[in-house]
Amino acid sequence: MNADNTGFLDRPVFAKCKITWWHIAYGAIMVFIVFSRLFDLTSRAYCHDEAIHAWESWKLYTGQGYIHNPVYHSPFLYHLTAFIYWLFGDSDFTGRLGAAIGGIAITVMPLLMQRWLGKRGVLLSTLLLAISPVVMDRSRYIRHDQWAIFFNLLLLVGIMRYLSERKPRDLYLVAASLALSFTGKETSYITGFIFGLVLVGLLLWQWLHGQSRSLRSLKQYASFDLVVVLVGLVLPLASAFGDKLIGHDPLDYSTSRSLAISGVMLGVFMLAGMLIGVAWDWRKFLVCAGIFWGIYIAFFTTFFTNGQGFASGAVGSLGYWLSQHGQKRGNQPWYYYFIIIWMYEFLPFIGAITASIIYAVRGNPLERSLETASPVTAVVPSAPKQLARPNSPSVPFIPMLMAWTFISLPMYSWAGEKMPWLAMQFIVPMCILAGWGLGHIWDGVWQAIREKRGWILFISVPITIYAVYRLFAQPPSNGMSTAELSATMGWIAALLFSLGGAYVTARVLSHIAYKQARNTVAVVAFTILAVITLRFAWMASFTMADLPTAFIVYAQGTPDTRLVAHELEDMSRRLYGDLSMKVSYDDDSFWPMVWYLRNFTNTEIIVDSPSGPSDSAVVLVGPSNEDATKPFLGDRYYRRQYRLIWWPDESWYRDLTAQKIWNYIGTADGRDYISDIWWNHKWENLELTQWSLVNPFAMYVRKDVAAQLWDFGAETALEPAESSSDEYLTLWSSRTAAAAWDQLGLAAPRGMAVDKDGNVYIADSGNNRIVVTDADGKLLRTFGQGGSAPGDLNEPWGVAVAPSGDVYVADTWNYRIQVYSADGIFKFGWGGSGALTDINSSGDILYGPRDLVFDTEGNLLVTDTGNKRIVKYAADGTFIAAVGGEGSAIGQLREPVGLAVSSDGYLYVADTWNQRIQAFDNTLTQFNLWAVDAWLGSGINNKPYLAVDGQGNVYATDPSGNRVLEFNPSGQLLAVWGQAGNDLKSLSNPTGIALDSRGRLLVADSANNRILVYDVQAAGG
Repeated sequence: MNADNTGFLDRPVFAKCKITWWHIAYGAIMVFIVFSRLFDLTSRAYCHDEAIHAWESWKLYTGQGYIHNPVYHSPFLYHLTAFIYWLFGDSDFTGRLGAAIGGIAITVMPLLMQRWLGKRGVLLSTLLLAISPVVMDRSRYIRHDQWAIFFNLLLLVGIMRYLSERKPRDLYLVAASLALSFTGKETSYITGFIFGLVLVGLLLWQWLHGQSRSLRSLKQYASFDLVVVLVGLVLPLASAFGDKLIGHDPLDYSTSRSLAISGVMLGVFMLAGMLIGVAWDWRKFLVCAGIFWGIYIAFFTTFFTNGQGFASGAVGSLGYWLSQHGQKRGNQPWYYYFIIIWMYEFLPFIGAITASIIYAVRGNPLERSLETASPVTAVVPSAPKQLARPNSPSVPFIPMLMAWTFISLPMYSWAGEKMPWLAMQFIVPMCILAGWGLGHIWDGVWQAIREKRGWILFISVPITIYAVYRLFAQPPSNGMSTAELSATMGWIAALLFSLGGAYVTARVLSHIAYKQARNTVAVVAFTILAVITLRFAWMASFTMADLPTAFIVYAQGTPDTRLVAHELEDMSRRLYGDLSMKVSYDDDSFWPMVWYLRNFTNTEIIVDSPSGPSDSAVVLVGPSNEDATKPFLGDRYYRRQYRLIWWPDESWYRDLTAQKIWNYIGTADGRDYISDIWWNHKWENLELTQWSLVNPFAMYVRKDVAAQLWDFGAETALEPAESSSDEYLTLWSSRTAAAAWDQLGLAAPRGMAVDKDGNVYIADSGNNRIVVTDADGKLLRTFGQGGSAPGDLNEPWGVAVAPSGDVYVADTWNYRIQVYSADGIFKFGWGGSGALTDINSSGDILYGPRDLVFDTEGNLLVTDTGNKRIVKYAADGTFIAAVGGEGSAIGQLREPVGLAVSSDGYLYVADTWNQRIQAFDNTLTQFNLWAVDAWLGSGINNKPYLAVDGQGNVYATDPSGNRVLEFNPSGQLLAVWGQAGNDLKSLSNPTGIALDSRGRLLVADSANNRILVYDVQAAGG
């Protein structure tokens, strides 16, 4: 870039003022940057990761400490954010402020590179960073990437300065910025590797083309100093590679032996690094090491309050990063980042390619050592008039940017986890590289614009491009309808505009010299793409900031979370005057609610399910825990549904094939579809109100609390001010099983039966077999295997023992009943698949039989669940009668499952979807029923079973509620116990239930693959 070439940007605005148009332009860009990074910073909801980062910082700020954990990345962000909290208090704004400042700081860095970029390069690089959708949007998130990239850029400046001047101060800057890079994020391993690779390449080139090729001659090159310092300082942080090589897990801290192995490996790598550095120049290296480790240890140990932070940083950071490569969270295809580039970052990508070509052809005369530059030649020019490619640039600034861009892009594409925020790692150097390249196309452009009417091209070119697009997007029609004629007229208008625009463009260009014309057209194209890029940046950062239609987001918190948080704060202040309202939230909604509820003084965390009935004013629960939580809420709460996290639609680009690509670009419908995604971020037939890629949560508000809030909702007018007591909660108690049979190898055990000798028969559904134990749970034998042949089983759900000792099995998904001898020898069976309209039409048709039991007369009763009936057979399988039929009237059934017969011959049926128990006499005449406040949902595993004791008390399992219910013979609730979990107080999807020969209650704890044994008296009997 020629120093004598004084362009428009170098001219003073005022005659006696040194402020030039360059300063005005740069200042305007910086104002826009600050505005776009800080404006409306709180309106977007916090997502999962943001809540982690803000909350960990808040813990440090409030004195709860911070312990480095590689899972949550490096410590700098937490310390900075905690400091900001200390200055300005904690809020949604200050939580993001530190990261936003980091995003702003990135855009300032080209100014420090002016000697290699030139003034135009600085301006254009800053502009590209300003309008980059990825950089703008991600700078508004509290993430680690911003500061890591800033320190990476500072490291680059230090390297370039040292190569230029070879002053120790710049070597110390390299050490400091390298340490800060690692405190920023583990991605600095990749960036540091790329920088080192370029430096090694430069050193080899200089050495091979130097006068001497002895190893001792390497010391004459500044690049050698940098390679030694980088290797010596970073080598200890690579000790996880050593652990991997010897087969040791660097993340294993479970034993003293594991710690010793990792410690020895770290020591070996640190000693090797020190020896390399000391052998080079012990004074300089010790200063560099002191700076590096002083910064590194201070941050990773939280300023010497957490000693293990040094090990978790030096060993765990890389160890965890290596372990995550195979996880592939998001399961993105290798071309994921090229989709990001196509949708958002096409301008810097094109610019970077252009810059690389320019450098390959012309080089960059600004890449020279200032050691040999005179004061005149050291002046930084605005733009070059002529470029001479250097044979060996001693300051390979542009090659470094090219390597950073085009090596990191494939490396991040290869890495297992690909996320939109990681795109910053190559988009930032891409913008700077593109800015340098675009600076070279401005030669003569201002003159062409001012003197040769080049400004017309900014109008004619866009019109021509759009008109040509309309020619292909909307072809003419041969029809004569109004719509078809309108389409034809539109095509004719597009043709005229395209021809007119092309003519005007050609006329203007004909008066401009070839080089000026070429550069002017490039500037026009740059301007058009810049406007489009700015549009996309604004859409992603503001109009669609937390919507899944913005493809830059991923696992984004929905606006609902922020609204709910504000509603809870409003409720608490209105009811209590402060934030003391009791709120419970589960581990499914923990992030981001732990951040939003940080200042509430009475919160409770629910893991899997509550430990008992809830008295919280509000309960927030996700779908994985809601079924286990609802039984402890009863009917005392209002429920509202919200959205917690949602994801962008990725189906359109996954599994791309040549045919799929052709369908997008080769058909009108395909072009409309893909252009809608690109231009409008609109997905066909996928509106936000029906967005399926979402994880919801529910807010339960206690009715008596809601009644105090006149504007809570219309439902409060229909409820009394005080909620009535819920007997299912009042009678609930925590019960501990006397024993657990968990050594039988069961898989989803279901129904059970007990023979006259006290042996227990278990339908081991998941293993397609029957398991027989003695009264103490000791395994006696098993029989059955998966299949459909006689004697084989396909997910048996029920088992019963006849008075004769024969064993009858509900072979559920073979749609039949099978009979075995007591020792498991197959005897006979009956049944086949089918749906019935007349329940008495056939006894040989069964649809998913679930349970079976013998009555006092020796007849077999079977729940033909799919046909909504109970079938009565003689012991030989002869059909006797049936009762039921689809419906909710007395005697009708909906999803009948569990059966139990009392000693006086009454049959009890779990009428699941009617949420009731019906009682029949021995003629199958219905005589009693009572409602059951349980059995919620219609899931495949929500199938309750029954048992009756000698007093006629009925026991029922509640699979979805993870509990057991006890009723007296008339249906009065006597006891409730159970909660979600896997200890002796807990259950997980209990199904089968039976009373053994000792009067104990056996419960098939299906999801825990065990049988729990309860003392009946202790259970309420």
